[in-house]
Amino acid sequence: MKVLILTPQALYRRWPTTPDTTKMMTNAAPVTMAQLAGALKGHEVRILDGNVYDIPLKEYAEHIRWADVAGMNVMCSYAALNTELNLKFIKKLRPDLPVVMGGHHPTFQDAEWIERGADAVVRREGEVTFPELVDALAAGRDLSGVAGVTWRGTNGEVNRNPDRPFVQDLDTLPLPRWDLVDFSGYYLYLRRAGKSACVETGRGCEQSCAFCQVGPMWHNTHRFKSTERVLAEMRLLKENGVTQVFIVDDNYGSKLDTTRQAALYEGMRRENFGFEWGGFFRHDYIRANHELMLAAAASGLKFVCIGFESVQGADLKEFNKGNAAFDGGGSYEEEYRFLKEAGITVFGFMVIGYPGQSQAAAMQTIENAHSFCDYPVVTVYKPLPGTAGYRKTKQDGLLAKEMFYHDSFTVAVKGTKPILAAYNKFFVRYVGNPVRLVRNLLDPRLRRVELAIIRWFALGIFNANPDNVSDFLWFLFKGRKLGEEEVIEHLRKKYLSEENVARLARRAGA
Repeated sequence: MKVLILTPQALYRRWPTTPDTTKMMTNAAPVTMAQLAGALKGHEVRILDGNVYDIPLKEYAEHIRWADVAGMNVMCSYAALNTELNLKFIKKLRPDLPVVMGGHHPTFQDAEWIERGADAVVRREGEVTFPELVDALAAGRDLSGVAGVTWRGTNGEVNRNPDRPFVQDLDTLPLPRWDLVDFSGYYLYLRRAGKSACVETGRGCEQSCAFCQVGPMWHNTHRFKSTERVLAEMRLLKENGVTQVFIVDDNYGSKLDTTRQAALYEGMRRENFGFEWGGFFRHDYIRANHELMLAAAASGLKFVCIGFESVQGADLKEFNKGNAAFDGGGSYEEEYRFLKEAGITVFGFMVIGYPGQSQAAAMQTIENAHSFCDYPVVTVYKPLPGTAGYRKTKQDGLLAKEMFYHDSFTVAVKGTKPILAAYNKFFVRYVGNPVRLVRNLLDPRLRRVELAIIRWFALGIFNANPDNVSDFLWFLFKGRKLGEEEVIEHLRKKYLSEENVARLARRAGA
C-alpha cells in the first residue's frame, strides 16, 4: 500500500505569532516519523511534515490522491483545530481514504477523533500497531484483531481494542528511514548552520508531574535504547550530513541511566561525530551530576531545556514535581552559573496559572527567570486529559472549558485571565527590551538563538492573511468579553464549516 505519514499543514494560522514557541529551538527532523516509516515493511511510504514544509494546497492534494492510507500525528489541544481542519480537507478530497490518528492527543481522546471523522486511532506506541493496521487494510480485514487501536465500525460505532503491551527492547525497533526525509527545512539555532535531526535514546518518564501527559502516556515507565543502538542511529545521521541533534526524549536527563549516558558521551567523542546537541534535563539531575554534564559538554552539548516550573515550593508540591534539590530558587541560580560557564544555553520552562496560584506568585516566577535561565518558555497552565491535574481541576469545578481544543485567545482554568494578561504584557516587555536584545546578540553563546527569535516573530507577522487578522481584531474588540467555550465555538464555526472546507478544496483544484 501507499502510506502517507504526515503532520498537518497550517490550514489554520494564529496571528501575529503562532502558539508553538518550541519551534524556536527544536526545529529538527522528527525521528518518530522516520522510525514509523522504517517499520512499514513491504509498503511504499512518503513523509510530509506540515510543521516545517508549508506547501501549496494543490501539491498537498497530490499527496492525498497518491495515498492508500494516511497516518496523521497531533500532539496537543493547541493543534487540534488545525488538525481537524486537515482531516476534513482530506475527507473532502478523498472520502474513501482511511485516515489514522496518532500521538498524545488522540491517545487520550480517541473516541472524539472517531466522532470527528477519523477512521482509526493508534494509541501510544505506533511502530508495531500501525504496520499491523496497514497490513489489515491491505488484506481487506477489519481492525478488530489489531491491539492498541480504536476504530470506526461499519455502522459508525466506536470500537476500542485492548491496549498493546509496550515494546520492552527498544533496540528491536527498525532504524529510522532518513532517506525519506528532506533535511533542508530543519535547523537548530546553535552556533553554526547545518542540518538537524532528532534522536530518541529512551522513551517515557518515571516522574508523575500533575500537569504532564508523558507519565500517563507511558504508564510512568522509562525504557532505553542501548548505547550501541543510539550510536548506530547517530552514524546514520552523520552519513546524511546532519551536524545538529536534538535528543527528543521527554526526560533525557534522568537519574535512572547515568552509566549509559557516560558511555554515550564517550562513544560520541570516540566516533568524532562533531554534533552540537541539546535535550531535556531536570534541575536536580544537573545538580547531582556536574562531572557528567561536563562530559556532555565535551561531546557537544550546547543547550538544555529545564522544567523549572516555578520558584515557589508550594507550586512544585502542587505539581508533584519531586525536585529534591529545590531550595527556594538559590540552587536554580547556582546551576545556571555552572551551565553558563560550561558554554551551555539554558531554556527555562515554567508553568503559571495553576488553580489557586495568585497573580503575584505567577509573576514572581517569570520576572525572576533571568537569574536562572537565558530564555524563559512560559505556559499558562492547561489541564490535559489523562493527567492528575485535569482530574482535580475538573473535580473542583475550575475547568473553564473542555480541553479537546485550546487557543492562545483562551484560558483553561477559571480565574486565570488576569494572569494571562499580565504574562502577555511581560512577554512584550521581555522580547522588546533593547538592552537584553543587544546583550544577547553580542554573546556568541546566544546570538543565533536571538536571531531565531527575531526570525520567528517576523515570519509570524508576515503570515498575516484576512482570516487570522480578522480573528485578532474580533478577539480584541469582542471575543475577550466572551466565555472560553464561546471563543472556541466561534473559531470552530468559522474554520470547520462545510463552506470553509469546500473553499480550501476548490483552491486545491477539486
